[in-house]
Amino acid sequence: MENTLLLPPPAVSGQSATLSRIHETSAKFQRYKILLRRRWWFLLLTASIGVCIQALRITGLPDTHTSLAKLVAGGRVVASEGNVGWQDQLTDFYGTIIETLESAEMKKRAMARVHALHPDLKDSSVDIRVAQTKGSAIFNVFAIGSEPKFTKIFLDALLDEFIAFRQLIREQGLERALNTFTETVVKKSKELQERTEKLESFRKANDTVQLYGSHNEAAAFLLNLKTRRESISGELKDLQIALEDVDAAMLDRERGIISTTNTSGVPTQSTGVAAQSGKPGDAVTKLPATGVDNNTAGGLGMTSAERDYLDTKKEIMRFQNDRLKLLRSFKPGHPEVVVLDEKIESAKQLLSSFSDEIVREMRSRESTLLRQLKAIDQQIAEKQKEALELGGKLAEHERLDEDFKAAKLAHDQMFERVQNFQDLQNIQTDYVAIQERASTAYKDVQDWVKPLVGGLIIGLIVGVLILVLFDRLDDRMNSFSEFQGLFPSEAVLGQIPEQRQRGDVALLRPNDDRHLYAEAFRNVRSSILFKNWNGKQPKTILVTSAVPNEGKTTVTSNLAITMALAGARVLLADCDLRRGGVSELFKLPITPGLSEVLRGKLHWRDAVQETGVRGLDLLARGEVFDQTSEVLLSKTAEEMLREMGDEYDYIIFDSAPVLVADDTASFAPKLDTVLFVVRLSSTMARLTGKALDLLYDRQVNVGGVILNRSTTNLKEYTYYNYASYYYAPVKKKPGEETPVAKA
Repeated sequence: MENTLLLPPPAVSGQSATLSRIHETSAKFQRYKILLRRRWWFLLLTASIGVCIQALRITGLPDTHTSLAKLVAGGRVVASEGNVGWQDQLTDFYGTIIETLESAEMKKRAMARVHALHPDLKDSSVDIRVAQTKGSAIFNVFAIGSEPKFTKIFLDALLDEFIAFRQLIREQGLERALNTFTETVVKKSKELQERTEKLESFRKANDTVQLYGSHNEAAAFLLNLKTRRESISGELKDLQIALEDVDAAMLDRERGIISTTNTSGVPTQSTGVAAQSGKPGDAVTKLPATGVDNNTAGGLGMTSAERDYLDTKKEIMRFQNDRLKLLRSFKPGHPEVVVLDEKIESAKQLLSSFSDEIVREMRSRESTLLRQLKAIDQQIAEKQKEALELGGKLAEHERLDEDFKAAKLAHDQMFERVQNFQDLQNIQTDYVAIQERASTAYKDVQDWVKPLVGGLIIGLIVGVLILVLFDRLDDRMNSFSEFQGLFPSEAVLGQIPEQRQRGDVALLRPNDDRHLYAEAFRNVRSSILFKNWNGKQPKTILVTSAVPNEGKTTVTSNLAITMALAGARVLLADCDLRRGGVSELFKLPITPGLSEVLRGKLHWRDAVQETGVRGLDLLARGEVFDQTSEVLLSKTAEEMLREMGDEYDYIIFDSAPVLVADDTASFAPKLDTVLFVVRLSSTMARLTGKALDLLYDRQVNVGGVILNRSTTNLKEYTYYNYASYYYAPVKKKPGEETPVAKA
């Protein structure tokens, strides 16, 4: 029978990954459970040792006596701004009080005080412990010593030294603070004196009136000069515009004078206006005075040349108007028209003369304005320099004055703080006082419960840590997950559950009521039948293990029974020629067997025995002899295998452990496949790996691994635990015997 089954690779999903983590967690829990079941006595031992150590420690302690005193930390009297009041203290200094009382320095001071006051008293060691009463500012000071009298006296001395120490610290702090304040006052006084001298020296070297007035007269005069310069610059610009078109400027000037006269009713002096063009809508610009006496033109703000220019222009216009009237009646050559033309030409020449005169006056005025601008620019430069110098002096004076005021204010404030501090120093009181002096020392009663419980807990913790360390060093595999993690390339054909019973484990039988146990072997059988063997179904199968006591023989026998129950003809051969026990499981004779066959004493068919299971025959071990490896390597063994393969569907050999003898490693290469049995919670991983490496080195075809005695409590084994799914077991007939197998 040859079946080739190609299975698709398993799909990795988030759900399968989650299940894998659950299985790993369950396996780890089971591992620790097994460890605890095996080594529970070790935890009991470490816990007992811890309790004993604590008991010895307590019994070895000397008698102690305890004295109690109390301190109270409240408020203090302080003075602020002339008022005296009570100030409550916060809890930020409570830790300081406790640390100070328990410090070695305080104990040293207290011991010196005891020596001084009680020189005849014998020294004794005293331990100080301070505890704050919850929700209050009261400190309970415990003194624990072997001598009751010395303990009480030492505690009183400690309290006195603590109060004296606080007083010393406070006085030193006040003295340092006062010295600091005094040094600061002296420093501020020197600073104030330096600022005063600088201010007085500056005032003496500069104009006092200007400095106190804080007014820069040069800057004001400079502003007036700039205003005047802007006015002259405007007038010069207007004059330059008028020079470009004198005729239009004269017309605009005339219109301006007429407008001024018509508005006020009285002729007024005006600077005149001049336009860039005589067109309506053009911008009108003031025409500056030409510098000629305005009264010469009748007091209308115009020079005589300007007035004559305007009069002549009007006369030309009148002549031209009369000429137009004559031309209506006469021709241009008429004597009257000719006379008017001559008058017009004469007036135009006169107008040109007046225009030239006006231009000369304007040029003269332009030169005057330019000279004025130059003079003003010189004055502005001088005043700017003077204003900058005066402004710098005013700023320097203001800075020196502010520094003086700030120094004086700081000096006065610090001087006032020194006075207030001296007043506060006179009335300040400490805020820690002795509420109760040391009480009479009483004998302590030893507490056994807490130390013993502590020793028990510590012993258990130490035991757990040691067990965990041992577990890290122990490489025995407890679950399928652990095996797969250590040997990921090995195929697991199935897991055989552990049978919780005493004595030998009975072999499988038809309708066996051990459902999980029987189903596990059926699962192994299916794995063998339907595994992808690359086209060649194995017929000769060898079952082995790394070391003895793996349950190899029981697994081999039950596997052979399971294969036979499926209808196959199976031959079970005991190939463990040294300590084979298959015959004992089936309660059949050991001889004749395989050892006699390999040595040629008889044919293998003559040594085959019936087992009582239909389809299953047994070839026993035979007599024990030396040199078993040699006979397994002989040609007789090869011929025997060939003949067995012709008569049986499967030949299953139970062999010796790989690491015990060389028999298996010598015989296994002759067979189709090898099944490797690993007993969980027993077989060490390093031994399993060594045995598998040895088989692979001999070119052995390892078909898979069978995990024996697997724990069914693990999550990964849950799918087997559906007992209600199986049929009800058949009751045994009277007198029916059940073959047993060794565990």
